[in-house]
Amino acid sequence: MRLDDGWRQAVRFRHVRPWWKGAFHPRMLFIALPPASWVEDTLQRLAGYGVPERLGRRLFQPANWHQSFSERIHSPTADDREALLRVGAALSARACTLEFNRIEGPQPGAGRAHCTLRARGVPKAFASLLQSVQQQLRAVGHAAIATGVTPHVTLSYNARQQFDNIALNPPIPWTIDEICLVIGGGDPYGYEVIGRWPLLPEIDPPVAQPGLF
Repeated sequence: MRLDDGWRQAVRFRHVRPWWKGAFHPRMLFIALPPASWVEDTLQRLAGYGVPERLGRRLFQPANWHQSFSERIHSPTADDREALLRVGAALSARACTLEFNRIEGPQPGAGRAHCTLRARGVPKAFASLLQSVQQQLRAVGHAAIATGVTPHVTLSYNARQQFDNIALNPPIPWTIDEICLVIGGGDPYGYEVIGRWPLLPEIDPPVAQPGLF
């Protein structure tokens, strides 16, 4: 399965999306967005396990795949936006590499409709980055969204078909080297990047393995 033309364009140009009008109320949060090449390669890898076919139309649009670093502010105000832009500008943390080694299959009958790409462990640099985001959010009065997150990418939020977990060997690496402040909304749902900040170079990145995809 390959990205169709619409998904390709959405992935490449999501940073210049206009504001939407649609069924979803806007919500603002901090995330990391993978590059378009990673999205396409990962989708190809997942297709080898039949994951996109199993999820069907309930596959979260690949252009929107992300790693969260905060909870959401629903219907954010101009003051909220300015406060969170200050958070991003104050961040000082290093890049980190996540190694996704399994797909957590959905179990709708057990109350778990999510299908999730899960990473191996929690790198120290990831924990430090998250801690930096949390500290800065508390400093500007937004402790309510300074929540804990784990290394993951959600592939579906409302899957209907149950399937078992899938091991990924070799794992799929993703180096997070910038963090973004986004507003999500619209129908179809998508993200507008309103701020992005590069991270400091990673210390001791994992040794690259050939043929990861």
